[in-house]
Amino acid sequence: MDLTPRHRQPFPLPGPWPDCAQALLRRGAVWLHTGGTGDGLLGLPDGPILASRWSGDAWTSRLDGQARSGSPWEALESVLPEHPGPWIGAVSFELACDEAALPRQALTPGTLGQHWRGLRQALHVWDGEAELWSWGAPPEPGLWQGLLRPEVSRVPPPPALHPRWTEAHHRAAVEAIRERILEGGFYVANLCVPFDALFPGDPVALALAAFRRARPPFGALLDLGDLCLLCLSMERLLSRRGDRIWSQPIKGSVPLTGDPELDRRAAETLAADPKERAEHTMIVDLVRNDLGRVARTGTVVVSRPMAVEPYPTVQHLVSTVEARTRPGLGLADLLRAVLPGGSVTGAPKHAVCTHLAGTEAASRGFYCGALGWIAPSGDLDLTLPIRTAQIAGEALTYWTGGGITRRSDPAREWAELFLKTRAISG
Repeated sequence: MDLTPRHRQPFPLPGPWPDCAQALLRRGAVWLHTGGTGDGLLGLPDGPILASRWSGDAWTSRLDGQARSGSPWEALESVLPEHPGPWIGAVSFELACDEAALPRQALTPGTLGQHWRGLRQALHVWDGEAELWSWGAPPEPGLWQGLLRPEVSRVPPPPALHPRWTEAHHRAAVEAIRERILEGGFYVANLCVPFDALFPGDPVALALAAFRRARPPFGALLDLGDLCLLCLSMERLLSRRGDRIWSQPIKGSVPLTGDPELDRRAAETLAADPKERAEHTMIVDLVRNDLGRVARTGTVVVSRPMAVEPYPTVQHLVSTVEARTRPGLGLADLLRAVLPGGSVTGAPKHAVCTHLAGTEAASRGFYCGALGWIAPSGDLDLTLPIRTAQIAGEALTYWTGGGITRRSDPAREWAELFLKTRAISG
């Protein structure tokens, strides 16, 4: 990750990583996790907070309690130059829909739509080595030594997840989408289902266990006040460095068994599957169109099409789409063009979102919104928060979903939902 701190210095960890960070995480530290060893960025919970909530009529944004004008994206863009460090946080699917003028489900007043914390100091860990980073005053090693301490990681029992609707309901919903596709209403739709669990345990212990098992390239544990987000995503929604932007949509999946020969055959079958290739191609075209709205003419390319990438429990088809932005492009316009991500809506977006708003069992919340960091320069790394648990008190909700095309088999789509719960349920 390219966050360019003003100060950096080596820091000896007081115990095994990330076990020694548990106490700090329970105090609300933000953690972006990148890989199986727990590499990533752990930020102190002491920076400014920008939050946007639904009033019942509009989104209202506040920076540390003070109102900010404009839409949520405009409020976020306006605070970037006011703080020297990066902002880490998340955005809900419904807020992204509103900013893009797309239909979405109704929300209750007070619903949180985005939450960003500005970092002053952070601990960066890479390959077992740690550094203290700061973007203002030099970091304070003594402060960190008091907050980090050796601690044995507890392994909680995995949450017992239950889908919010039945297999018969899901099959009917898949068939309804297939009918709409055959009628020409849309090409592909991403249908998602919430799974619920009672979880009286410790979100930090759950996160450590899930990170070790799933090894997500875009993991995170964020305390948003109202709820805790545990993200186990493998999908890059949007990255920006200067005028270069890129996205890596995922569509198409098969289980990973651990048997090299079986998994090789499964990968070959996935790469050749007409249904999976058609679904993937439609989503890549949608992402190309989204990036093209803010790109210089002729710069949108698919630089790595349909690569099969293995993860601990599943293999996916992944493409890389990149472009060069037009001069002077601001953050709000960039986010408005790309979010919500095409791989979690479908094509065309407006028609699909209209259908999903009247079909899915609930509003998605932060699932399928965006999560990551944004620097004052406008550079950013945002993941698509799939494989993401939203924990409020003892209530845990974990959504899964899949792209539906005219070739979709309802029984196979139902089975795929449960395959994708394995990242958190084991």
